Amino acid sequence: MAWGKGQIAKQALRTAPEDYAAFEAVSLAGRDGVRVLDVGCFDGFNTYLKFAPYAGVARVVGVDPLPEAVAEAAARAAGDARFSFACSSFEDYEPEAGERFDLVYFSHVLQHLPDAQAALAKACRLLAPGGFVVVKTTDDAAKLSYPDHEQVMRRLFGLYERHVLPNTPHTACTDRYNGEKCYTLMRRAGLGNVTVRQFAADTCGKSREERRALFERCVYFRRNVPACVDGNVAEEIRALADAWGALFDQDDYYFVTQSFVAIGQKPQEGAPPWKYAGPAFGSAPEALPKMHDAQVEALPCDGPPLASAEASARPPAPAVAVRPLAEQDLGAVMAIEIASFRDPWTPLAFALDLRHNPCAHYTAAFTESGLAGYLGWWGAPEGAAIVRVAVDPARRKAGVGRALVEQAVRDARAGGHGVLTLEVRAGNAQARGFYARLGFQEVAVRPAYYEDPPDDAVVMTLPLE
Repeated sequence: MAWGKGQIAKQALRTAPEDYAAFEAVSLAGRDGVRVLDVGCFDGFNTYLKFAPYAGVARVVGVDPLPEAVAEAAARAAGDARFSFACSSFEDYEPEAGERFDLVYFSHVLQHLPDAQAALAKACRLLAPGGFVVVKTTDDAAKLSYPDHEQVMRRLFGLYERHVLPNTPHTACTDRYNGEKCYTLMRRAGLGNVTVRQFAADTCGKSREERRALFERCVYFRRNVPACVDGNVAEEIRALADAWGALFDQDDYYFVTQSFVAIGQKPQEGAPPWKYAGPAFGSAPEALPKMHDAQVEALPCDGPPLASAEASARPPAPAVAVRPLAEQDLGAVMAIEIASFRDPWTPLAFALDLRHNPCAHYTAAFTESGLAGYLGWWGAPEGAAIVRVAVDPARRKAGVGRALVEQAVRDARAGGHGVLTLEVRAGNAQARGFYARLGFQEVAVRPAYYEDPPDDAVVMTLPLE
């Protein structure tokens, strides 16, 4: 079947901002001692991506019925004692010693369970008073296709619903119209303060390649036709999938797909009503993070130092494309962030900077395989300062870090700043050498600046005038 681990991981990265918006709404970044139950954790990739960045998360339990997936999840999070995994269906799972959770999370799982109403009622039972259920799901009724005079999309969906879903083991109970039901199901389960938000992806203004990528994202699992399906039906499904794909080649074709994220809260006696506010689901106050160690690749620097005009004007290597970082990139950002730092920033820290900090400037570097790294710098009257740099560990020593720093130099100079400053761990000789080769000079030391592990900070500057 086309829906494999690779596709699931891509989906987790692509749609992570939707989950982070829900976590922002329940103030996950501003709470301590949070206990999380992730229902249907699969191999743990999504579990670790979504919850590892939050220092206030004290315990995460992932539940999945597939033994090999649970084993892989346990191995993935082996270095983080907060994470544990249980091989069990949600129907059979019972926490140890009557443990209760502060957040029960269903990411594209509720629609696959035999009884969604019973699952939500159980989730409510497993919550501590005041805890939250977060459901991420889909709804085929929300998909639009025009012009589609032959009703190609709806015919394909109908055949898939009748012949593929019931004959594929892990989709035998799947409800492809789960999104519209979440509000009612949550209310009937005893949850209060229920709210639902829709996140859309469409073909508007997209290139042909982007439209085709959206098509592949929506069709890959519908191409799965079990051997037990009648041959004529199987052939019709494949033909309709091809015909639907041809629509995406047309510049005037409009398609939209929506995912649903619903939040409900277990009532807490005597607690004031919980309200959503802000641009996403809600906003949680969090101070902007202080500057951290710049985690970059080390690579030889040919030619003159970056301080020269000729070097700073040189464009990035052809294999690396640099553009402004967007909030939609946060899933891939957080995957690199938690792989690079012991104390990763939360998604909300990045989001607040992108939304509200006029001094913040973030760029992202892309290669053919996706986001490869990112850099953030803040501009102030006294100069510009790099506050965060990270490169995907699998793509270091490939010019990504250099391309990001060079772009920051160009942008800071264009902004009228006379100097670019950064702080780096004294013990990070690799990063210090990297910056020195780019023309930065060590000008000061800040004793005991870093806490985990303890280390001094070396201040490095690059004149831009």
